[in-house]
Amino acid sequence: MGPKHFENRARREWWSIHVEAWRRSGLGIRKYCRQHRLSENTFRRWLNVLADAKSLQAQAELQREERRQRHRKRRIRLSTGIRSKAVQAYWAMHVEAMNWSGMGLQAYAWAHGISRYSLR
Repeated sequence: MGPKHFENRARREWWSIHVEAWRRSGLGIRKYCRQHRLSENTFRRWLNVLADAKSLQAQAELQREERRQRHRKRRIRLSTGIRSKAVQAYWAMHVEAMNWSGMGLQAYAWAHGISRYSLR
């Protein structure tokens, strides 16, 4: 069997259902294959292919989670300069006014002619 054989979606789905059923059954591979009239060698090949795919998927998920955590750790440091304090006070005033007005972010930004992105 060539590598394209294992890329077929229908086959992959069919075998992944059998692999999952085998895991839940608690039976040995030989007994499960006999009960379901499957080739034991083919089952083992698909088990290896699907296990590799699952491990790669789990590894990719771990890398995504690590990136998310690194991104969360980056905090924006606020400047202590007088000009920065004035800008912070300006936007804080707008946020407070928006909260008291009961308007949504987009409506408030439109009403005051400011960018909704900067208001966030």
